[in-house]
Amino acid sequence: MSKRAATIAALRDVLARECYDERHIGELLRPDGLDRSRALQAFRLRPTADEPLGRLVRLFLAGEQLETAAAAEVLAPPGLAELEQAGVLERVPGAVRSRVRLTPLHGVLVAGDHQPLGRLAVDHVISPGASSETLAKFTIRTPVRSALDLCAGSGVQALIAAAHCERVIGTDLNPRALALAELGAALNGIENIEWRQGDLFGPVGSERFELVVANPPFVLSPARELTFRDSGRRGDELSRDVVAGVAGALAEGGFGHVLCAWVPAEGEPWSRVPAAWLEGSGCDVLIVRIETATAESYAINWASLDSSTSTEALDRAASWVEHYRALGIREIVSGAVVMRRRSGPNWVAAEEMTSIGWGAGEQVARIFRGRDLLEQLCDERSIRGCVLSLGPGARLVQRWLPGRRLERARVTLPGGLGLDGAIEPPALADLLQALDGRRTLQEVATAADIAPGALDDGVESILALIGRGYLLAH
Repeated sequence: MSKRAATIAALRDVLARECYDERHIGELLRPDGLDRSRALQAFRLRPTADEPLGRLVRLFLAGEQLETAAAAEVLAPPGLAELEQAGVLERVPGAVRSRVRLTPLHGVLVAGDHQPLGRLAVDHVISPGASSETLAKFTIRTPVRSALDLCAGSGVQALIAAAHCERVIGTDLNPRALALAELGAALNGIENIEWRQGDLFGPVGSERFELVVANPPFVLSPARELTFRDSGRRGDELSRDVVAGVAGALAEGGFGHVLCAWVPAEGEPWSRVPAAWLEGSGCDVLIVRIETATAESYAINWASLDSSTSTEALDRAASWVEHYRALGIREIVSGAVVMRRRSGPNWVAAEEMTSIGWGAGEQVARIFRGRDLLEQLCDERSIRGCVLSLGPGARLVQRWLPGRRLERARVTLPGGLGLDGAIEPPALADLLQALDGRRTLQEVATAADIAPGALDDGVESILALIGRGYLLAH
């Protein structure tokens, strides 16, 4: 083991000893309605800020300078000199500061750059944020042999995937990103990831994978200033190329997950553009809309990343909007595209997400199972012969009016995608609750004395619940 590797291993032991993880840091910060950034600022005012975990949070998460003696006390071993030589810390008069931001997410530690006070460097490696977390939640976690994290950045997706994949390859155009990703792997003691530098699919050529995750620089940006955001491509071309490329990189039965953005065609369904990208791809496709933004709001959100003042942000956003107008872009859809390579006729489904939790990946897997069933049914009436049950974790929610009149009913899945789970007619809620995974839908309906006409009226709702992963077939 090299000296640097031994130092990183010792730092890993310190972080584990002091419980530097999501749960304990969350309990320590107690945001009380504040966002994470403001919660970190407020934390330094609390007495717990000088406890060992508090010192580590201030140093590695908040990016504060920590007095030399206080840092030496909590970081021994490995020791400040060793961490400085390893490139983790740097000395300042009377104190030290971290050169990397360590963010715990879903059981792994991710190394990225701290947010500077001024403008970001071109090769800035963004720490896990909303996009990273969303993609991680979307991903189906079936154990597989081979996985690809395309445009890996800090390597967060690869680090999480390493727990259920025998072999992971992480690629990125930015050498600094790969250096921090390697540090993250070392901090987690992960050894089954190979990092490759290059643009998009260049580093993997014609290799095929059972799992692909991609969080590319999908922002529709006219700038060329941030590697993680700006692709230099026109409009949504980068998203198109990545989505199509991921479909081509999948082994039979493999799943690909891509965060992307596209310009909806006026007068057509919002899902038409990504669906067209994948026509003839040999993949079943689930397109999930996360949000639709006007050109103006989209520009304000993304152009401010490399602006040091609000005035500069507005000026940059104005130039972005001018660029959009020249291209005829009025709205931009941000979403996720999940693909599965499968021989035979393929299907395309589109859903609108309202929330997302760590159970989303499981719901995505159920959606693919459900859509497969729907494609196999001869007609709507054939669903009566299927054996069904509510999926694990699914809940029935009913609203009653005075006089015990049922106004509406729906199925929810806490931690899922927040998809529409309406039950029509609401009276079918009791039938759904009685589904036990052993009897057919018709048998359950007969036992519950459900009128044939009522079941006929509810078939469309039942099919929708199957297609959204709320009802499972056995």
